[in-house]
Amino acid sequence: MLILLVNDDGIHGPGLEALENALSDHQTFTVAPIDHCSGAGMSLGLYAPLSVIPLSSRRFAVTGTPVDCVKIALSEILPKTPDLVVSGINPGANLGNNIWYSGTVGAATEASFWRIPSVAVSVERSPEVCFQPAADLVRRMVEEGVSADLPPGVVLNVNLPPGKPKGLRFTSPGSFAAEVPFVRNSDGTYSYGPYELQGIRETAGTDIHAILDGYASITPLASRREFKPVPERMREWFLNSF
Repeated sequence: MLILLVNDDGIHGPGLEALENALSDHQTFTVAPIDHCSGAGMSLGLYAPLSVIPLSSRRFAVTGTPVDCVKIALSEILPKTPDLVVSGINPGANLGNNIWYSGTVGAATEASFWRIPSVAVSVERSPEVCFQPAADLVRRMVEEGVSADLPPGVVLNVNLPPGKPKGLRFTSPGSFAAEVPFVRNSDGTYSYGPYELQGIRETAGTDIHAILDGYASITPLASRREFKPVPERMREWFLNSF
C-alpha cells in the first residue's frame, strides 16, 4: 500500500516514528509540520509561503499546518493518490469537544475531503506515553484490510488509554461539561490550565467513557458538517418567509 503519514507534533515526533516503524513493510511517505502544531484544527498557512524541506526521498518537513501538509503532499509530493492517510500518533487523546481543535484529526479530515480513507490515532497522556499498542493496532488494521472498508468522507478517530487497552469499543463523540480553565499569569496574560479529562455530559457510550474505562475508542466521524433532520418549525419558517 501507498500510505501518507502526517501528524501535528512535528516531523520528529516520537508517535510519527512509531507509525513509520510499524508500517515499514509498506511504501510510506511522511509529510509533517516542521514545528509543533497542536490545536491547529483545520487551519491553513495562508499568510506566508510554504517551504517543503526534503529530509530523505520519502520524508518531508513543511513550514505549515497539518492540513497544509496533507494538501501539499497530495498535490505536489506523492507519486499518486495514496491508499490510506494515517495521522498521529498524538501524545494526548483527541476526544469529545477536542476533535474540533485537533490538528491530528484535522489532517485526517482533510484527506477525507479527497475521498481517501483516513485514520487519526492518539494515545491518552501519561507520565511515559507508550505508542506501541497504537502502532500495532494501526498495522493490524492495514494488514487485515480494515482501513479499506471506510466509506468516502469518513474519518476513523482512534484513541487508546495509557498502556495496553482492555479491548475496543465503537463510540460516539462525547462533550465535556466544562472547558479547560485559564490560568492568569503574573504579567496579566492568560495560559490554558493543565490538561486533564474534564467531566462529561452524556451517559456511557462515548469516546471519553471508553478511555476512562481503559478501552480503546473507535469513533467514525463524518467530514460533512450536516445535521438531519432540520426541525420542522424552522424548515417551515425559512420556506414560507421569502
